[in-house]
Amino acid sequence: MILGMGCSTKKNTPGTRAYHELTTRYNIYFNASEAYNEILENQPDNFPENHTTLLPFYPSVPVQEEKTHGGPFDPVADKLLKAIQVHSITAKPRRNPSQPQTQALRQWLQQEEFNPFIHNVWMLLGKVHLQNRDYEDALETFMQIQRLFKQEKDLITETEIWLLRIYTETNRTYDAENIIYMLQSKTLPPHLHDLYLETYTAWLIHRKEYAAAIPWLKKTIDRERNFRQKKRLQFLLGQIYALNGEKAAAYRAFEDVKGLRTPAEFSRNATLAQLALQERPVTTEIPDPTEKNSSIIKPDLPADGLNSDSTLMTNPEQAYLFQDYYRAYLKRSSVREPATESIPRPSSYPETATPFPAQSSSTHRTKTMEELKKQLEQKAAEALRQNQKAVTNKSREKLLKEREKERKEKIRQRERELRERQRKREATIRQREQQREQQMREQQRQ
Repeated sequence: MILGMGCSTKKNTPGTRAYHELTTRYNIYFNASEAYNEILENQPDNFPENHTTLLPFYPSVPVQEEKTHGGPFDPVADKLLKAIQVHSITAKPRRNPSQPQTQALRQWLQQEEFNPFIHNVWMLLGKVHLQNRDYEDALETFMQIQRLFKQEKDLITETEIWLLRIYTETNRTYDAENIIYMLQSKTLPPHLHDLYLETYTAWLIHRKEYAAAIPWLKKTIDRERNFRQKKRLQFLLGQIYALNGEKAAAYRAFEDVKGLRTPAEFSRNATLAQLALQERPVTTEIPDPTEKNSSIIKPDLPADGLNSDSTLMTNPEQAYLFQDYYRAYLKRSSVREPATESIPRPSSYPETATPFPAQSSSTHRTKTMEELKKQLEQKAAEALRQNQKAVTNKSREKLLKEREKERKEKIRQRERELRERQRKREATIRQREQQREQQMREQQRQ
C-alpha cells in the first residue's frame, strides 16, 4: 500500500516520474510496439492485390471486408489506451522555493503531461488508428499530441507528416497542401527523412502527378526494408512508367520485380504487364481450358526481355485483360492533367539533390520571408478552422466532458487552497491571542 501510494499519478515527484516512465517504457510500450511491427510486417500478405488496376501505395483492405471501426491493430490500441489511463501524470509538481525560477523551468511547469515517455505511447496510438483506417480517431489523437507536447519540435514535425498521410487518404487536399507548406519551411531531423519521403511520394501519386512522383518513388524503393512492400512499389513504378508513356522504362521496372524470392503472383503479373507493353497478341486464339490438346502460343520476345522458359500465365483470358488495361492507359497517357501550381515542386532528381526539406520552385524563392511567413500563418489558421469543423459531435462531447472535468477539478483545488489559507489564518490569530494572554499574565505577576 505504501509503494502504491508513493507511485500514484496524483503525486508529481522525481520518484513517481521515474517509476511511471520505466513502467510505461518496458511493461507496456515495448510489447505494444513489437506487436504493432509484427502486424504491420505481415499486413501485405493478408490482403489480395488487384494487379489490373493501379496498386495503392499502401496495402489496403478490400472494400467488401472494410469495417466501420477497428481492425487488426485493436489489441495494440487497448494496451496503449490503458497505459495512458494508468501512467499519465497531469498533476503539477510542488515548487521548491530554493530552486531558481529559470525560463526552462517555467516552460516545464506549464506543460500538461509530466511522464517523460508517454508521448511515445500517444504517437504509437495515432499510428495504430491510422493503420486501422479509423481516420477520425487518428486525427483526434495527433491533434491531442500537438496540444499536449507542443514544446517537442521533432515530435510535432512527425505528427505533421502523419497528418499529411491522413489528409491524403481522406482526400482533404486543402489540409494536405497546408501541411506540405509547413513541412517545407522546416529542416527535418534525419530520423524522419524516410517517413517524409514515402508520405510525400504517396501524396504525389494520389494527385496523379506521375512525372514528379517517379524519382521520389525510386528513392522510396531503395530505402524500403520490407521485401514484399519493396516488390509492390517496384510493380507500382512500372505501372506509373506505363501511364507516363515510358514503355522501355516500364518494361525494365517490371523485369526488376521478378526474382527468386519474389512471390509468384508478382512475377506472373509482371510478365503479363510486359506482354501488354509489347502490344502483341499473346495467343492466336483463346483456347478452351477443358480441352487437353489446347496449346498456348508464346509471342516473340525481345532478346533482352523474357527467357523462353518464363511462366506466362495460368489463364490466357487474364493476359487479354492486362493488354486491354495497359493499352487503354497508354493511349490516355498523352493527355496530361493540369498540374496544381499552388503545390511547391520537389527536386526532380532526389537521387542527386538533398530532399529534406523539400525544395520549393523558383516562384517561391522570389518571395520574401515576411510574405512566406504571412502565407504560412494564413494557411495554418485556415487549416485549424477546417480541422475544428471536421471534429465529430462525439469528439466534441468528449472534449466538452474533459474540459468540464478539468474545470471542476480546478474549482475543487481552488476551494482546498482557500480552506487551507483560512485554516492558517485562524491558526495565526489563535497564536497571537495566546501570546497576548501570556503577556497579560506576566504583567499581572509583576
